[in-house]
Amino acid sequence: MTNLLVSCEGPTHFVATDREPKPVWVRIDCPEGLAAGTDVRLSISTFHSYTRDWRLDDIVISQGQGRFVVGHQLPQDWRQMTRGGDGPAGGGLIGRPINEIYLATLQITQSLTPGSILTFALHVGVSPHAGIEGALLLKLRAPGAEPFEPVGDPMPIPNRPGPPVGLEVRTRAVPDAQGRHNLVVYAADSLLNPVVEHRGSLRLKLMGAGELAPLDIEIGEDGRVTAALSHLKPGPVRIEVEDTRGNLVGRSNPAITPQPGELNHYFGAIHFHTRLSVDGDRDPAQAYAYVRDYLNLDVVAMTDHAPIGARWQECLNVNNAFYAPGRFVTLPAWESSNAFGHANLYLRTPQAECGPWYWNPDVCPSEVEWPDDVVMVPHHTNTGQLLARGEQRTGMEEGRYWTKYDWSIPNPRARLVEVVQGRGNFEADALDEDWGIRLGGQGASIQDALALGWRLGFVAGTDNHEGHPSQKDGVFVGLTCFRASELTREAIWQAMDQRCTYATSGVPIICDFSINGVAAGGETRLARGNSVNFSACIHGTAPVERVEVISQGEIVWSQRPNRWDIEIDHVELPRPLGHSAYYYLRLRQVDGHRAWLSPIWLHTTQGSA
Repeated sequence: MTNLLVSCEGPTHFVATDREPKPVWVRIDCPEGLAAGTDVRLSISTFHSYTRDWRLDDIVISQGQGRFVVGHQLPQDWRQMTRGGDGPAGGGLIGRPINEIYLATLQITQSLTPGSILTFALHVGVSPHAGIEGALLLKLRAPGAEPFEPVGDPMPIPNRPGPPVGLEVRTRAVPDAQGRHNLVVYAADSLLNPVVEHRGSLRLKLMGAGELAPLDIEIGEDGRVTAALSHLKPGPVRIEVEDTRGNLVGRSNPAITPQPGELNHYFGAIHFHTRLSVDGDRDPAQAYAYVRDYLNLDVVAMTDHAPIGARWQECLNVNNAFYAPGRFVTLPAWESSNAFGHANLYLRTPQAECGPWYWNPDVCPSEVEWPDDVVMVPHHTNTGQLLARGEQRTGMEEGRYWTKYDWSIPNPRARLVEVVQGRGNFEADALDEDWGIRLGGQGASIQDALALGWRLGFVAGTDNHEGHPSQKDGVFVGLTCFRASELTREAIWQAMDQRCTYATSGVPIICDFSINGVAAGGETRLARGNSVNFSACIHGTAPVERVEVISQGEIVWSQRPNRWDIEIDHVELPRPLGHSAYYYLRLRQVDGHRAWLSPIWLHTTQGSA
């Protein structure tokens, strides 16, 4: 079939922010014709280069004769996108090259005459992430042959960011060992893609404690400005940045200098997928570099769907290559996607014997006896389809891959739970748009688990499958804050194991919360006659509209401060009515971003109230 000439006509590049599909033609010139019984397949090389905006307008034969039948056209749902094998999203699907999507397959039923041209006429809509670039692939299978063979070269669909609309200004929340706050600034389009071609001069101005003369810096060759700001006062400090040429502005998240003995605030993206997942994209190294160099976060963990064999080794290799104690912490992790719940597994070290060979799609993650050097984190607990025990394989064949999390099975390694991610907030069962609870009603929310006696700290993720952590649909989603004494893998893992974490909806809000001197995530006994008093300190990325304390599923204290920075000291709360009660703080900013502080559990004796 080497006599075939394959070409692609259409735009020379696409723009991620332009959501209107563009016409593309894939043309196959057949100088010697094409035999009856030949199968012709058009594919895309990356999972998310294909979007639901694609259209297959026509398949035509010109300048010759022949006939064909179409076996399938563009996929319409996840099951069709993984054509070639069905099953839960883990371990790879048998029968399809990983990450590739079959767009159309046809069979020649009457030979094409010499000189015929076979053309696929498409409208193509690209990924909103400029970092996702695919290529159209043409493959043929000769009559009687088994495998499809590639014909011609891959036909790239280059994807670029749109015009810049603002500046992303990101500083580390706490200084490094030398007392420097690392700052990163870059221009971004309306979907948060870095515009690396943008050039300009930036003026930095300090807002808050301390003084900093306006500082002018030129944007570098990679579209970024980096700076190390030293000797800032304890704060909170925010940096305002203006592009003096491009009329772009931005403001950083708050930065503080902790007092001696205080735990630091380290922020990380710990739930997203790369091309190591059956339905993921982007090289893991590119994703990690993006987190470190643009998002300027402290911690990262890709959680691909049971990356078996060489893919697991690549996961470990990337984590080891990027790990820089004191600068950037990487956590080896993977996702166990099971019929009766999904959970991420975070390993204490790369040597921990808890790799994806533990994956079993037919159970709940809580049924697995996990080793002590792993933290298991259930997510999207209160959503899914109906699956009955013993009938899950039939459900999978019908496209029902998981059901709500089964909280009836205790597991000591479930130390945390993911409150918020791209699908929304799973804090409570009742829908609540103010707090982003868009899925529920199944009795498997986090509050349902707490009511059953689970002791779970809070984290957040994104579940982004395009290798762009903490992003979904052009907004930031799902950051976790780790309270730790130092930025090392062991300290971050210990923070997870000890529930010293909290969740935000995607921005680095700095929070502290304690009851009777016990920090979020802790437990204590309440002596007879003692009151319950809480303190909190909040530094927002926007004015804080609402602060609430939740106990046993009810709001027991609330305030509407409408301020950027809030200090709450020694405010009394209701005592537990029974043997114990949990309390957690949540907040909402005027821009809609939110945070949830891990619960504190108070234990008492019956009748001591």
